[in-house]
Amino acid sequence: MNVKSLYDLRGLRYGFFDLFTPVIVRAYPTSSLSEYVVQKEEDMRIDLIMQSMYGEDLNFFENIDIICFINNIDNPLNVFVGQKLYYPSPGELDSYRITTNSKNSSSQVKNKLAVPNKTTRKDNNRSKYVDNGYSLPPVVLNSPKAPVRVEGQSILVGGVSKN
Repeated sequence: MNVKSLYDLRGLRYGFFDLFTPVIVRAYPTSSLSEYVVQKEEDMRIDLIMQSMYGEDLNFFENIDIICFINNIDNPLNVFVGQKLYYPSPGELDSYRITTNSKNSSSQVKNKLAVPNKTTRKDNNRSKYVDNGYSLPPVVLNSPKAPVRVEGQSILVGGVSKN
């Protein structure tokens, strides 16, 4: 069974899928929805429910995602006896899908995910810290200094001196 929104994921390139582009319309199209009450033998069986709604045509199984979306079902196993499900007529199922140009869609994803400049940025504050000879972590100096030292009459702590 191929669920259409998973089978036709847009932007399949280099092994990546475009999971950012919506494939189902958020606002319902102007169509009337029929109501179906889940029977005892259809408990947790969205496939049998689809068969009861649309008959024996196996092409309707690919639209399980639309029925789940309309009825706010996040897991197709979360369908129970007596639950009311709403569904559109067979001719209106495709009106719930968003169709876009796949070339345009993949370029949008590439622009969102691509980082044009991957050079390492240098933190000016950290550079000043190192250049002044301070030795507090996380800075690593070329020639290490003790964090606390006595020089003449002064006690030096890191880069701060105390007389």
